[in-house]
Amino acid sequence: MIKWLLMTTLAGSIASLCLILLKTKLAAKCGGRWYYYVSLSVLLLFLVPLQFNVPALYPQSFIQESGAASFNGSTAAAAETKVQELAVSSAEGLATPGAVHSPAGSAEAWIIGIWVVGFVVMLSFYFLGYFRFKRKALQGMRIDHAEGLNVMASQHVHSPMLIGFFKPQIVFPLKHMSMEDYQLALKHELIHHKQKDAWLKLIAVIVNCLHWFNPISYLALANISEACEYSVDEALSKSMNSTDRKRYSEMILHFASQSSPAFNSGLAQPKKQLYRRFKLILSRSTGRGQTLVGIVTAVMIAAVALFSSSLVFAKAPQPITEYSGGIKTYYNTDKTLEDNVQSALGNASVGVYPAGLYIDENGLKVDSFNTTAPYYKVGIQWQDKTNSGVAALTQTTLSIQNRTVTVAFGEKAAAYKNDSVIKKMITNQIEFELEYENKRFAYDHAAFIDELIQRGVYVINEILPPEQFTFLLSNMQNGDITGHKLLTAYDKKAKITDVFNGSAKLPRSVLDRMTDGSEGVQLGKVFVIKSGETLAMDVKETTDRSPTISLAVIDEATGRVAYWNPLAQSGTRSIFVPGESSANRSYKIVASGEGEDKAKVEIFTYKSGEEETRQPSNDFLPVILR
Repeated sequence: MIKWLLMTTLAGSIASLCLILLKTKLAAKCGGRWYYYVSLSVLLLFLVPLQFNVPALYPQSFIQESGAASFNGSTAAAAETKVQELAVSSAEGLATPGAVHSPAGSAEAWIIGIWVVGFVVMLSFYFLGYFRFKRKALQGMRIDHAEGLNVMASQHVHSPMLIGFFKPQIVFPLKHMSMEDYQLALKHELIHHKQKDAWLKLIAVIVNCLHWFNPISYLALANISEACEYSVDEALSKSMNSTDRKRYSEMILHFASQSSPAFNSGLAQPKKQLYRRFKLILSRSTGRGQTLVGIVTAVMIAAVALFSSSLVFAKAPQPITEYSGGIKTYYNTDKTLEDNVQSALGNASVGVYPAGLYIDENGLKVDSFNTTAPYYKVGIQWQDKTNSGVAALTQTTLSIQNRTVTVAFGEKAAAYKNDSVIKKMITNQIEFELEYENKRFAYDHAAFIDELIQRGVYVINEILPPEQFTFLLSNMQNGDITGHKLLTAYDKKAKITDVFNGSAKLPRSVLDRMTDGSEGVQLGKVFVIKSGETLAMDVKETTDRSPTISLAVIDEATGRVAYWNPLAQSGTRSIFVPGESSANRSYKIVASGEGEDKAKVEIFTYKSGEEETRQPSNDFLPVILR
């Protein structure tokens, strides 16, 4: 909400200032009607947070030191470490309330609260003033009826004006005027009625109330009122000769006096505005091409405003960490450097190879703090250069930070040898690993990677596009099947039961106290999973305070936790397929977060397919060598 306000108020302010500073020239060049249209179009910039993709003036990637232990998100050992760290940090958070319960949320709530109060006060001020003035102004006598509108005469107005939205009326001051002035003023107000100016000004007033804190929004409102008069003047005087235009200007001057409420359309104007109006009326250009000039002007002003605001709100690249894009080779801090090198190269008696990982279009790992759309699923590992199987693979080399990295592609990845995203992934990983430091465990990770580069080959076993992503499945002893994968556009399913779809405020979970996920808030109602159905739990959006959430499927009758995913991150789908003994039972979903915050989740059941019930594959799974 706050970002929306800041982005729109900045873009609208820049565009409004351009229009106001160049008012006389623009109105003369594109005409009063098009200047009015352009001024109205600026209101969209005050409402719609548009933004160009402006390249940030920063390095493409940079490294932030991480105090957390190694976590790839794809190895069993690293996942266990992550859970332990979350438990420790959660426990620490209990002792240090400020560590979890950040004041940022409460500060934002206060700011939004003040803004809402200001909006209500300003809107009330405008409407109360308008209705009070309208009640007085309409206390007069009817003197005419023109084009379906009553024409009134009132002692409470000082110039002719159009009043009302649903049943508008034209009100004249109760004083002597010539028939010629009356006819000109009447035509003027009828044009306001035809242009729906009262409704357009109402929109402008609401926009002004939304941006009550911005002084330029008041100038923009005044400018729209003035531009509205330019438009009417042009429509009325375009067929007049110079004598008639002079007479029309004198009529306007005759009624010049104090301003009326913002909703009304009247002839009264301040002196400077009157001067600009007279100048435009008396020197009205009848040249062609005003429409084109008006459109070009609107586009140029909008482009300048959006580009300027985009520069201000352009995001610098986020630091690459283990949990926001960094890919890191697992290092066992209980072992020596040589032991880890041998393990990573597959030469040790026991070693852990990385499982499949998801990367985005920038070659960064999709993870807790980098929840961008997945571009590929990739299986990677290091292997010894002396391995006979490596020599048969398709190979290439990359120069990264003055190091020559040998890259080999398996049969299922050979077609991606020259893929730009894969090259970015390898480059990002090597650069990240060479700069990585772990404050918690003192070891030289750069030396470890240098040894792997010199003695090993970076092997890519398989690359899958999103349409080929499959679930990482697990078979439970009772016949249940669980799994998870990253969400893609190919994961749309026909719903059978809609359990929950929306934003929920989740309580904070403490992993060292919670052993099964049964603590938390229930999402949706109790539901039944029938035989042949799959339960899908899609995490649509999380926050930095709670980048992962806990989702537990609980048997309502027994209280047994049938499935628990303690680290469900944004952009992922978790599934639960009940076995024969678990089908046709009632279940509920209980959720909690790393911190107390909101998360968007969608939970539903759909008809199970082959993908959800197949036997787990060894593809992309951690490989333990013995």
